[in-house]
Order: sequence, then C-alpha cells, then structure tokens
Amino acid sequence: VDFECCAGVNRPCGGFAVRRTSIRGGGPPPPPPRRRGHPGGAAPRPPPPQTRRASHAASWPAAAPPSAAGPLRSASPAAGALERVGAAVFYVPAVFMALFFLVPSLLTVVWSFWERTMFWMEPGFTLFSYENFFFSARFGNFLNSIKHSTVAVAICFVLGFPLAVFIRRRIPEAAQHRVMLLFILPFMVSEIVRLFMLRPVLSRNGLVNEALMGLGVISEPLTVILFTPTGVIIGEVLSFMPFMIFCGFLAMEAAPRHVFEVCADIGAPRHRVFVDVILPLAAPGVFAGCVFILVNGLGVALVPNILGGPGAVNAGLIATQAVIALDFPLAMAVSAIMTFTLIGLLAIGHRLFNLGSVLEPYR
Repeated sequence: VDFECCAGVNRPCGGFAVRRTSIRGGGPPPPPPRRRGHPGGAAPRPPPPQTRRASHAASWPAAAPPSAAGPLRSASPAAGALERVGAAVFYVPAVFMALFFLVPSLLTVVWSFWERTMFWMEPGFTLFSYENFFFSARFGNFLNSIKHSTVAVAICFVLGFPLAVFIRRRIPEAAQHRVMLLFILPFMVSEIVRLFMLRPVLSRNGLVNEALMGLGVISEPLTVILFTPTGVIIGEVLSFMPFMIFCGFLAMEAAPRHVFEVCADIGAPRHRVFVDVILPLAAPGVFAGCVFILVNGLGVALVPNILGGPGAVNAGLIATQAVIALDFPLAMAVSAIMTFTLIGLLAIGHRLFNLGSVLEPYR
C-alpha cells in the first residue's frame, strides 16, 4: 500500500490518497468506480481553492468604504466639545497650584518688604520686618523650634520607618493598603481635638504618671511632660509620624523585589540588608517624610500653644502673634522665611535623592 498526496489523484480526499497495488506483481491500480450521471464513470475534479475562495467572497455584500475622518473619530460637535473638555482637565492642577500657591507665595514675599501702618501696611521697601525677626528673641525661639522639630523627626524615623518596612515586607500585599488606611483614620479627627486628647494622658494626674507610679518606676508624678518642650516633641511625633510611614511605604513600593530575594539567597544579615539595601533604596521617601515633619513642626502653631510652655514657640506661633499685634509685615516675613526654607530643603533633597522616584513604582 502506497500513500501519496491528493494532488496526484483524480478524486478528493482528506489530505492523502491510498493507491492499492498488487502485492505480487505491483501492477497498475484498478480503475476508479463508475458513478451514474458522469460520462466515463469518473467523478469530476473539484474546482481549485482560489476559485472556491472567490465564489465564497462574492456571496458576501461589499463593505462600505471607510470615511476620510477615520472609523474612530466622530463628526458630532458634542463629541468634539467633550474631547476639548477632557484635554482642559489636565491643566486644572497646574492652574490650581499657580493660583493658590505660587501667586500667594510671591505676594507674601512682596508684602514682607512693605511698611507697617496702624491697621494694615502700605507699599514701600524696608527691611525692618526681617531685622525685627533676626535681631530679637524671636530668632532664638525659632532656633529652639528647629531643635525640637529635629528631635521629633529622629523619633519618627526610628519608630515610623521600620513600621513602614514591616508593612511592605511582611504583611500580605492584598492587606497592605488596608493597614495603611488605619494610619489615615486619625486625620479624620480635627487636630485641635487630637491635641486636647493628649492632655489627660500627659498631665500630672494623667494616665502616664498613674501607670508609672503603679509600676513603681517613679514615686511622684512627673512634671516635665506637659507644658514643656518634651510635650511639644511628643505632640509632634504623635501628630506627624504618619507622614514618615506613608513616605517610607511609597519608597518601599518603588524598590525592586528581586533585590531582597538575592539578599535572602546569599544569606545576608538583616541589619546589613537594612543599612546597605533598604536605606539607600528608600532614601527619597525618608527625606520627603523628614521634610514634611520638620516643616509642620515649625509651622503648626497648635502644638506649642496647647502642649508647650512659655518657651515653646515656633514660626507658626510667631506669625500668629504678629497678626494679633497687627504687625502684618512681620507675619509676612516669617511666612516668607518658612516658604524659602521649604523650597530649599526640597531642592536639596531632589538634588541628592531625586524625590520624583518616590512616585515611580518599580515595574
């Protein structure tokens, strides 16, 4: 029995045709069977594949030619107006930042050089407001507030950043954002309410002193917690530590995972992985969190006003006192100093760590 392609046989088949030959003599194959209605008895040869395709395509109606504007472009004016509105939406953030940040900041700098009047200020150019700030006790209080905010930044880093690393590395990925939501819930309550809630905890007869006296750690209540710089630092840590957790978590999301897999494969110690791998990768997020905490510690006047003592004064409280005294150029000068401090810190951080990489997750 021989197998050969149908192209060499005068009858259709599924791909191959069988040609029977004589086992003994190997003679020619028998003639094909005769069929009725066909002269000669053989079946007609089917049309070639090209003819079948052409006849099959001719049975379908002709498709309409595409329009010159393209199949996806609509010619209705409503669709065009919708496209223009969608394109204009992308300019809303830039316009918002220009109107509510850039323009007020420039006006603040300009007004800081104006002259003070009885109830307002008048156009002019004078450096008296800056002299009144740098050559008085206000500048010393400003330096003390920088020191207290720096201590708060260090505590937030020690407590908040390892927590962010733990959430990113140990908690299942499906539950990570739910856990981060727990740190957003305190911001649902007003800041003044949160700070007043700390008074029963940190006061002389509060929960902290009662717990320490109950454990026998101290014999009399501590008086250095509330209405002192220590109370200001505690308030700043409890108020602004979520910023460090958020920034650290975003930085860890941008870190490639295979780096930690390689560290685990080579058996690197955990402290070396934290110092040599995690910290360099998360440096932009850590710096951004430090800037947020430092600037808020310098600018938010509620913390020293509620938890601090007579010497606990920051830049926000200085500006508030200047407004109460109707010294608006001084308040503008303090605000301009805070604005330049923020811009300078962000410029240094972007120069060193490329802060934009925090918002670029690893792919």
